[in-house]
Amino acid sequence: MLADPAPPPARGAVTPPVSLAQRERLTLWASGQPSQDQPTFAWSFAGAVDTRRARAAWHAVVARYDTLRSVFEDTGAGTFTCRRDGATAITAQTFAVTSPQDFLGVLCAPLALIGGALARLVVSPGADETLIGLSIDHLVIDGHSYHRVVADFFSLLRGEEPAGPPPAPADAFFHEELKAADSAAARKVLDYWRRTTGGTTYPPLHPDLARPAGVTVAPETAHTTVAFDPGAPYARTALGRSARVLAAVSTALLRVLEPADRTAPLRFLLQSSRRSSPEKLNMAGFLSNWQVTSFTVGGTADDTVHEVTQAVFRSLRGHPLHHAEVVRRLEPRWYGARYLPSEPLPPYALFNYLTEQEPPRIGGRPGRALEIPPMGAYRLHGALRVYGTERADGSGAAVRLVADASVFGAGLAASLAEAVSADPGPGNGA
Repeated sequence: MLADPAPPPARGAVTPPVSLAQRERLTLWASGQPSQDQPTFAWSFAGAVDTRRARAAWHAVVARYDTLRSVFEDTGAGTFTCRRDGATAITAQTFAVTSPQDFLGVLCAPLALIGGALARLVVSPGADETLIGLSIDHLVIDGHSYHRVVADFFSLLRGEEPAGPPPAPADAFFHEELKAADSAAARKVLDYWRRTTGGTTYPPLHPDLARPAGVTVAPETAHTTVAFDPGAPYARTALGRSARVLAAVSTALLRVLEPADRTAPLRFLLQSSRRSSPEKLNMAGFLSNWQVTSFTVGGTADDTVHEVTQAVFRSLRGHPLHHAEVVRRLEPRWYGARYLPSEPLPPYALFNYLTEQEPPRIGGRPGRALEIPPMGAYRLHGALRVYGTERADGSGAAVRLVADASVFGAGLAASLAEAVSADPGPGNGA
């Protein structure tokens, strides 16, 4: 079966489609292997916040974003259906007021993927400090959409109208995705994966790397920055700036890994929101995807940026088939494995790139971001994750590196961060 058969809607009703990415998690849940993957953020604000205003603002957000009202059901035949409940009912299930002591426990509690609401807004009011947290399962949200939801909620809480236009429904995109799953376009995507990775859906970062059998994943985190030269050609586009970050990390990585073969290709999985038109840019929901890119680190920093840019461009030209479906077709043994702690995947690398968002404000004061404790799916997938966050002023990007010590040995993340910081990069005197 290449795509779920669409159940016939009731007369006059519209049944939201279930995307290929959503089906992967739902399949695990229905088989008794639940996973928690709910991006969660929380802030502390000075002073009191009226909980009635917070609830009204959240109700308006839930009404504005139909994906937040999604409730999934298991048909019992290996397929799933989705319905959209009313904003009032969903708000009643997802808005909570707690004490400061219970705040994180309530906020981070697992959401039920089948039969339950998939978001939670928690407020802990106080005279001197108010805590506000938002948790939305990745089943219905991606990074691009999450920032829109946060910005809209705090605008409404301040008594302002949301700055952007109302989000376009994601249903059209999901229908397009399901239709593409059984098409020449999908076969083209599968051919691309076979050609670039030999059919490996989690291609190894480097041929010299392997994960020892039976070891425990041991993530280590480090932070660094990459500066942009405003006069350099790469700085003119978001693609070029993201390529500059990936080039800086990959060049430093080969230096840290030596004597690794510098001519061997590095392969990264890229996280993309697949938003190729104004309509899709205005959608909200789970639209992100993974695409693979392979490149050889060049002889100079400028060469490397060029190689990375070309590789990223090739990988992003068109992927109507979600990575979950690529896995299901090419390597079904890995289908859903990235959500299961007992199934450590090959040592692949994932690169995410987002733009810095303004911190939420109440009463003219920005909130202080709180540290979220480890949650169910907050474990390391693959061996290296690179998170680039472009600064709002365009001067550079903050980079968070998460490396698996069971693959690289202890200290790789810190050494890599130091090597990235020591590299001036193209256009900066390299």
